[in-house]
Amino acid sequence: MKAIQITKFGEPGDVVKLVDVLPAPLSLGEVRVKIEAAGINPSDIANIRGLFPDTRLPRVVGRDFAGQIVEGPPQSIGQQVWGSGGDIGFTRDGTHAEFLTVPAAGATLRPANLSPEQAAVVGVPFSTAYVCLENARLVPGEWVLVSGAAGAVGSAALELAKALGGRTIALVRDKTQIPMLDHSKVDAIATSEPDNIAEVVKTATGGRGVNIALNGVGASVFQPMLHSLAERGRLAVYSVSFGGREVKVDLFPLYRKRQEIIGINSVPIDSVSAATILARLVPLFESGKLTPPRVAERYPLHEAVTAYERVRTAQGKVAFVMR
Repeated sequence: MKAIQITKFGEPGDVVKLVDVLPAPLSLGEVRVKIEAAGINPSDIANIRGLFPDTRLPRVVGRDFAGQIVEGPPQSIGQQVWGSGGDIGFTRDGTHAEFLTVPAAGATLRPANLSPEQAAVVGVPFSTAYVCLENARLVPGEWVLVSGAAGAVGSAALELAKALGGRTIALVRDKTQIPMLDHSKVDAIATSEPDNIAEVVKTATGGRGVNIALNGVGASVFQPMLHSLAERGRLAVYSVSFGGREVKVDLFPLYRKRQEIIGINSVPIDSVSAATILARLVPLFESGKLTPPRVAERYPLHEAVTAYERVRTAQGKVAFVMR
């Protein structure tokens, strides 16, 4: 099969190669999926650069997929499936290839109303958003402040929080990102200036503050997001990719208001756990309560370097589409 493989870590243009490799042997309890489309995530680029210590080389990269089962238990042959997982592309070969071997429980039936490329870009954004809201214990009616709201995980968190009965405040970098939001999933919008965040949260929540804040940016918005919390509010941090890593915390209001800071890491969500999450989301996608991220750019495998370079700047998701 054709696959994107790395044998050393570095910049995609230096280490990424399209190669012919034998598909992994099919073990008991596994299925082989013919990939129809595969999403590309920032974590895939970070993996290529060597930022994940558990990755073993050589490795076919990629976490998210949509495709058709072609080998496995007879009852599964032909099923249209999707999946994701922090083991795929890290400790087992990944999705940026023509075929993928995964545990049978790691490939679950995808929504009937999504195309393969739409289904292929759901995995990491929505499983991360789901785990954030699950760990933050969202209750219907609660207010959720979401940073990076114009990005893939941020927009997924807004969608999911709304679908689960929450009220949402989108936090964007500046006014140029406001048109990128789905305004039907947003109750209020704030820009990243601390004074603006405080003003928007105060107005929207009647001065009570938000129950949940999701920080996928890092230190640059940590303080205003923490200050935005209501009593018993929960701040979940799931990435520090853009805004720095170090913060100072005044412990006095934190313990007086019984607030929580929660760390979220999506990589330990293996393919089976991710499939369980995605299966729960199927009825929400099929009912129209959730919509997939917009696929902005599509590439064949032989244009992998270009595809990886476009991930940070594309106005939407980038995907490999197998022809």
